[in-house]
Amino acid sequence: MMLTKDELLPRLGVFKKLIDVLPEFICLKNREGHWIEANEFALQVCGVDRCTYKGKVLDEQNSWCNAGMIERSKETDKKAWETGHPIKIQEEVQQKDGSYIYLELIKQATFDEEGNPLFLFVTGRDITQHKEKEEELSVALELLESVLEGTTDAILIVDTKENLIKVNHAFENMFGWEEHDLLSDEIDSHIIIPDEFKAESKSIMGLLAEGSTVPSFETQRVRRDGLRIDVSISFSAIRNMQGRVIGFCLIYRDISAQKKAERALRESEAKYRVIAEHSKDLIAVANPNGELIYSSPSHEAILGFSSNLDEINRILFSRIHPDDWEFLRAAFAKAKMKKKPFTFECRLMHQNGDWLVMETNAVPVLNEWNEIESFVTIARDITATKETEELIRKSEKLSVLGELAAGVAHEIRNPLTSLIGFAQLLKETDEEMKTKYVAIMLTELKRINDIVGELMLVAKPQAVHFEYSSLEDMLQSVIRLLDTQAIIKNIQIQLKVDKDIPSIYCVENQLKQLFINLLKNSIEAMDQGGIITLAVIKKKGSVVIKIEDQGSGIPKNRLGKLGEPFYTTKEKGTGLGLMVCYKIVKEHYGNISFESEKNKGTTVQVKLPIYPFSVV
Repeated sequence: MMLTKDELLPRLGVFKKLIDVLPEFICLKNREGHWIEANEFALQVCGVDRCTYKGKVLDEQNSWCNAGMIERSKETDKKAWETGHPIKIQEEVQQKDGSYIYLELIKQATFDEEGNPLFLFVTGRDITQHKEKEEELSVALELLESVLEGTTDAILIVDTKENLIKVNHAFENMFGWEEHDLLSDEIDSHIIIPDEFKAESKSIMGLLAEGSTVPSFETQRVRRDGLRIDVSISFSAIRNMQGRVIGFCLIYRDISAQKKAERALRESEAKYRVIAEHSKDLIAVANPNGELIYSSPSHEAILGFSSNLDEINRILFSRIHPDDWEFLRAAFAKAKMKKKPFTFECRLMHQNGDWLVMETNAVPVLNEWNEIESFVTIARDITATKETEELIRKSEKLSVLGELAAGVAHEIRNPLTSLIGFAQLLKETDEEMKTKYVAIMLTELKRINDIVGELMLVAKPQAVHFEYSSLEDMLQSVIRLLDTQAIIKNIQIQLKVDKDIPSIYCVENQLKQLFINLLKNSIEAMDQGGIITLAVIKKKGSVVIKIEDQGSGIPKNRLGKLGEPFYTTKEKGTGLGLMVCYKIVKEHYGNISFESEKNKGTTVQVKLPIYPFSVV
């Protein structure tokens, strides 16, 4: 039987003692909203004076409750009385120190047997920590949502029964299915798995459910439009606080472009392998240390020894001509530094002992960090070509020597005439005069010997052998040979050499032939006499030789064709002289250029490296 209000009031003192020890919000109000009783927790939270609160409504009390809270309290009190049902609300109460306490309150109106109102019981609990956890969870969920939607990888989250929980926008874009489509009962997440891969997927999900780790792997999936795409899939298990697996996260990355590129690369490699396997050129790939990692079968056909890599690496370097070693080492050292393609010639010994001249193009292959990963070399046997060039060079040399003969004969005839005259005088003179005459005769004989020696040096065949030689001595020698022809045509040859010009790495006889051809061309172009200037200038790693004449010049439309076989600006020329010049300069890894103006003269510039590793 329910107690009446008059029966309850005397017992409130006992009730107060009981509720004061409880760490929850407890308050009794009458129908008008006056506080009848409240425990210490409620008084403390609301900042109500424990001595004066009884019989007052909340807005009559000096509390920490703001106007908004007081108004909401009145509205929910009214609703609780009107409905007779419990009303649950949450309130945020600011404390004296500025902090907030969150309360979850339940208001329950009570009535006597006749339905008359008795008391409004307001009970509640402090949910501050719970709210803080909710806020932290909300921030974490927002962060997770941001990560899910911000990544370009497609993400699929399922429970342990593989029912869909969540997909991100990247998944929708990649596969064409929207999340609400997959969440419907008509479609499941397995629709993106091709039939032949479904057993594989089921096996993987089983391993994940057992707690096993599955590494990422590459496979295929199907878009909504039916198009298959190559994907890389990463798996991870989602666990609860107790460590139990409650779901799985699958991350898909579209690698279609990468796989397409890989397939294209394999096809390209197959095509190039066919070319390499059937090419007559020697094609090889070497690591940065010079060890071959691929060699074409043509090595066996051209060089006569096995194309087995181990065999080639064992004997190849021993087959390189000793005179070419220094240059090769320098050329590869520079290639490693500059990381640019280069061309070189070297001699390799055939299995039968013959020497072959190989022209090789070497291309460094760079990785993504701009480091040399390997060298690709393509070599060609040019032995026959070199022999033909040598015949042309000898022919040109004989032609030059024939033209020099007249000048040399004139140069020799003068001292011979002097010698004959002095020999006759010796018969009729005294001892003192004989000594003077002999000295003059010895000088003239030395002059003849020097001229003949220079002529023989140019004419004598010599092996191609690079060594350091003095450029100034070479030019002085060439000038002595051509000076007579120049004087006959009233031409003066002037040599200007910078200080400290170093020796250059060269084949001396070839460079002499180069300068003889160039000087002879200048002499022949100057019918009116004049000055030919030779200037030797040192530049960084190189020496530049400029030959400037005052001849008839070369038309600009013909400059580009200079050096072509049988192309000449002379009436009776063959064009082979300049072709030989170009070849000599190329073999010395230099360059040659012409500047000319009609009726004003021509300037030839030859740039030669000082050291073998300065080649371009």
